[in-house]
Amino acid sequence: MTTLRPSLLLVIASAVLLAFGQAASAEVKVAGGPEAVHLEVHDASLQDVLAALQEHFNLRYRTIDALDTQTTGVFDGPLRRVVARLLSGHDYAMQVTAEGVDVLVLAPQRSSTAVVAAVTPANAARPPLTAAERSHFERGHLR
Repeated sequence: MTTLRPSLLLVIASAVLLAFGQAASAEVKVAGGPEAVHLEVHDASLQDVLAALQEHFNLRYRTIDALDTQTTGVFDGPLRRVVARLLSGHDYAMQVTAEGVDVLVLAPQRSSTAVVAAVTPANAARPPLTAAERSHFERGHLR
């Protein structure tokens, strides 16, 4: 059993180092005002990013999701647009008032069936006219 103890300690130590190593690499920097936000995010969870925005601005958010999606990027613009870009891929509702921004984050969007519109090119061959269409056309009405 003494041979298991050092390997168990090694596994625990590795897990602790990995956990703290990932937490240390996450970074959120917020600057500017609500009309001109500058946000720099590096490997931070969406929860951490929204919490940082809540600290700096009059942003209130509620969620039923864990918001553990990792985010990296630079976001510039009004607070409402920055939040909208951060939440792209989630179902959410946002209310912007003079007092601030309220956000309700529901859940990540599920992939759905894409709706595709078929467009007929202008130079496509038209099908032949029916008798009613031909009669209509001959009376001077366009198709």
